[in-house]
Amino acid sequence: MADVLASIDRVKSNTAIASPMSWMYTPMASIEQTGDMQITIKLTTPGFTFQYVVSTTAGHVMPKALIDSSPDQPIVKPIGTGPYKFVKWDAGSEVDLEKNDTYWQTGKPYFQKGIFKIVPDATTRVAGLKTGDLQMVRDIPPDQIETVKALPEITWQEVVGYTAEMIVFVNNKPPFDDPKAREAVSKAIDYGQILTNLVGESAVQAKSTTVPTNMPGSAEDQLQAVAFDLDGAKAALAASKNPNGFKFTLTVDAESSLRVAEAQAIQEMLKAINVEVDINKIPQPDRITLLQSGDYDGMVFHEWGSDFPDANGMLLPLFHSRNVPPQNNQSFYSNPQVDALLDAADQSTDAEARKQQLIDAQKLIAADMPIVWLDHNKWFLPVKKGLGGYSIGPLFYWDSFLRDLKPV
Repeated sequence: MADVLASIDRVKSNTAIASPMSWMYTPMASIEQTGDMQITIKLTTPGFTFQYVVSTTAGHVMPKALIDSSPDQPIVKPIGTGPYKFVKWDAGSEVDLEKNDTYWQTGKPYFQKGIFKIVPDATTRVAGLKTGDLQMVRDIPPDQIETVKALPEITWQEVVGYTAEMIVFVNNKPPFDDPKAREAVSKAIDYGQILTNLVGESAVQAKSTTVPTNMPGSAEDQLQAVAFDLDGAKAALAASKNPNGFKFTLTVDAESSLRVAEAQAIQEMLKAINVEVDINKIPQPDRITLLQSGDYDGMVFHEWGSDFPDANGMLLPLFHSRNVPPQNNQSFYSNPQVDALLDAADQSTDAEARKQQLIDAQKLIAADMPIVWLDHNKWFLPVKKGLGGYSIGPLFYWDSFLRDLKPV
């Protein structure tokens, strides 16, 4: 049990790794071993979402000896209890797995080997499906969707994920500490046009919340996407601290051609209200490190996927004021009313009451415009016919899909 205790402590309080998952342990008062195969966790308050923690990366267990030897280093030789065992990782090429013959679910997995191939080029991925070199592909760009759907030997699956794509305003620094500046920029962006011309079928537009319609607790049926309103944007700018316009930096992943194209479209749109955008293209790992550091200005592209099937998984980490970097409130948003509602929802045992609290919080957040809401990703999974046993869900990224995949 020492491994379990050390693993939880590593996420909760180890400053060397500054885990962005430590927010999950906020309600935990104490943890102790209370039996040979038992630990007891006591909470300071009831915690509705705490039931999910051990099934996320915040609850993953690794050997204490490994933690003690290298607490802040990536693990290149994974140790786990899953359906497959790690064989090798060729960086930039592939990850090889082999069947775990002692897996606890009898009869699973169904294959002797599993290979993840890293194929950055979309056309090459599609070609791999055609030739049979690849049996499944997860990432299909918008301009390849119809091509893949038309392949005769492919079964197509899709679902709107419990995800949100956004651009965060830095709410605690000029110019976006001014609500009118946020309003002006939000209304000057015609994201409907971007969705039609760039994003296509790969996502659905967000309606002023990070919580998608198909997720329990969403307020999307009571909210609307921020409408493109150039006159309204100009009026908001005129009422701001910078009525003649301003300049800011927009940071985006250099390797994402889609997001770079979106950034360029936004850059052009904001010229109409005399707002100048300097696009800062950096590698995705550097952008993630930057967000966790908290040392950035202007606006930054960001994405989030919930760790569990509850609206607070898309709200509490992103908008509670205690969860600023290195946690996940990357916009530095702060609203005491929202904090109180999110805390109350997390502590409530009344399902209807907490649902209303989450909806009320989303409405307040929408009014404050702390981010630019973009879209909710769709997860796509084209699978070669002859494979079955798994259907893609909105929490796809947590699924042990290789465990259930089998020949049919």
